[in-house]
Amino acid sequence: MKNQGLDYRWMKYKNGRPYFAIVNLSIEKDEIKNQIIENYSGIGYSNHSIDVGREGMETWKKGLIAGLEFALSCSSEFWKITINAVVGKPVTDTNPTIIGYTGILAFLETTEIIIDKQLLQQLEDFVYGSWEFNSAEKIPNFNNRIFE
Repeated sequence: MKNQGLDYRWMKYKNGRPYFAIVNLSIEKDEIKNQIIENYSGIGYSNHSIDVGREGMETWKKGLIAGLEFALSCSSEFWKITINAVVGKPVTDTNPTIIGYTGILAFLETTEIIIDKQLLQQLEDFVYGSWEFNSAEKIPNFNNRIFE
C-alpha cells in the first residue's frame, strides 16, 4: 500500500519542456543482498496523470528498475527497496528515464548516500536528453548514459 510519507517528487522545467515523476519507495537495509520488490498499487489513468498499477506501463517500470539498480551500485551496503507507487503525466512530462532518475534521487536522499556532483549533473543532463532522438519510450542505461 502507498504511504504518502514515502513519496519523492522530482519536477523541472528546462528548455521549454516539463519533466515530472513521483515515486513511492520503502527502503531499508538488508543483511544478505540487494532486493527490489515491485508492489505497484496504482489505478491507471486519473485526472490527467498515470498512477502505475500491477499491469501495464512496462517501460516506466523498467526505467525505474534501471535507476534503482544504478543507485544500488553506488552503495557498499545491501538494501531492500519496495516500489509502492509511480505517478507521472503522459506524453510530455514523464518517461522511463525521468522515472528512473527520480528513483535514484529518492534512494540517495533516503539512504543519505552521497555521489559525486559531476556524476549527478551528468545523470540530470542525460534525463534532459530523454525526449530527443525518439528515446522517450526507451529504457535508460544510467551507467553508460544511453537508451536501449
